[in-house]
Order: sequence, then structure tokens, then C-alpha cells
Amino acid sequence: MSRIITPEERKILLDNPELVMFDPYDAIKVHICSLGKALILPALTGILVFLWGYLCPEYINAHPRIFAGIGCAALVFASGALPLLYLAADDRDFKKAKEEHYARQLRMLLPEDLECMIARVQWVVVQKAEGGWILDGKEEMFGYCSYVNYFSIEPDSDLAVVTDHEKFWAFIRRDAKTECFYSSPTSSAANILE
Repeated sequence: MSRIITPEERKILLDNPELVMFDPYDAIKVHICSLGKALILPALTGILVFLWGYLCPEYINAHPRIFAGIGCAALVFASGALPLLYLAADDRDFKKAKEEHYARQLRMLLPEDLECMIARVQWVVVQKAEGGWILDGKEEMFGYCSYVNYFSIEPDSDLAVVTDHEKFWAFIRRDAKTECFYSSPTSSAANILE
């Protein structure tokens, strides 16, 4: 049985991203190198080499091969360092997202219209990040290989599943803050009436 998530419950998810196991990689921008940015370091290196040649013409005339060798090596080094710089920038972005429990990505991906369903987990193979559950009366398989904010999913237990039935699927860790996702719609309506 599914129910619509209230704005207050949606706010609980956004305020506690560590309790939401989901796939954030649609919202993570991979560092894409533009041609203009890629040419900055080699262009600066070339300018420095020519500036050296302009400021020290007597040294260049005395040692033309050393000047050419150092200039070429500097340009090759500057061009070869670009992939390493972009990898370091990507690493920094991924580490920052992990430290924040992918809160920014959850904010970007979490749709306004969500449903919450309670699935009864039948079995789990942790090594394959897959399992089987009974959801809406049907036995199905599920997987969570690319999900972050991992928590242990135990067989013969309930699991709150939040979805828009299109792109977004998330599992909610059972906690005092998220107990409202595990309560049935009739019991939560009764709590509101009291």
C-alpha cells in the first residue's frame, strides 16, 4: 500500500540525507574540461618561456639548445599536468559530496511528488547489492549497487521505499526521525486527528 509523502516528510529527508540511501550520480557533475581552460596552463608556460628569452637575450644566444630544451620540456610538462589537475578536482568534488552525505545531490534529485511504500524484504545478497522483496503484493527483485549512504538491509524486515515511479528510488533507514515513513497511512492519520 502506497501513500503520498507530505511536505513535512520531504523536509525530513532533505534535513537528514544520511538516512536516505539513493543513487546520486545523475546529479553529480563530472568535471568537463573546456578548451579555453585547458589552454591556460600551456599558454602561461609559453609566455614565461618567451619572457625569459626577452629578458635574457645574451644567455639565450650563448645557450640556444638549453633554452629550447627547457622551453619544450616546460610546455610538455604543463600540458601533461592538465589531466592530473582535473582528476584532483573531480576527487575533491566526490569527497566533499561524501562528507555531506550527498545532501546537495538529494536536494537536486528529490521530486516534489513522491510516494512511500513499505516493502517486506525476503532476502538480501550483500556482495551483489541485490535482494528480493514483496512490494504491493508482488514479489520482485531490487538492487542498490550504485546507492550511497549505505545501511544494512536485513531479511524479514520492513523497508520504506520512496519513489516517483520514474527516475527516483530511495530506501529510508529506520530511525526516530524517519519513523513516520514506516507507519501505516491510517495510523498517521489517527495521530494527526489526536
